[in-house]
Amino acid sequence: MLNRLWLLLPILASINCLPYVYHMRERVLVGGIDVDSTLEIARTELEEGGFDATLTIWAIRDQFVSLENAKTISRLYFTHIDQVAAERDKTTAAFGVWHFSWAISNLYRNGDEGIKAELEDAYRDALRRPGGLTTFKDVAAEHVNGSRVYMGDFHAAARAYARSHIVAPGVKGYLQSLDEYRLNKTKEKTNGTIERRLQ
Repeated sequence: MLNRLWLLLPILASINCLPYVYHMRERVLVGGIDVDSTLEIARTELEEGGFDATLTIWAIRDQFVSLENAKTISRLYFTHIDQVAAERDKTTAAFGVWHFSWAISNLYRNGDEGIKAELEDAYRDALRRPGGLTTFKDVAAEHVNGSRVYMGDFHAAARAYARSHIVAPGVKGYLQSLDEYRLNKTKEKTNGTIERRLQ
């Protein structure tokens, strides 16, 4: 079912059914993000792999980051992009490459000269990634290489994901700490184990 939803996204975008799409950065900024903690979540998700592994970095692609954050993002990109692209399920691989490349593109294009310098190599790599896709190729090319910078959560599922993976203390609806994320992950794993035992 989830795979079918992601296949529908380009169609929904073409008929303007995506309510959280913006081209102005001030519309998407979240105040008070703890980027260091959020990047620790991104590292965890990338190491676990799976369909949504790249989405934490995608979720902060329009936010302000420090030079050190940009360096960390570049390192995470080069550590994981080939693994993401090699996912056994080709739809998962294409989805991950699309969103990871898109994240790097937005961070680079919205960044100042220092951020661009830190992300330069990752950005050059990200620009070529959509060309190697068979699924999502056109929409990925538009998001990564298009003349407009596509920002925002796009749809409700992505918004819910962002709010459960971005640490923004004091901002209602977002994680308040890295510990809250870890507690949620533990509960998720415990519930999954219980469900498997009941089957």
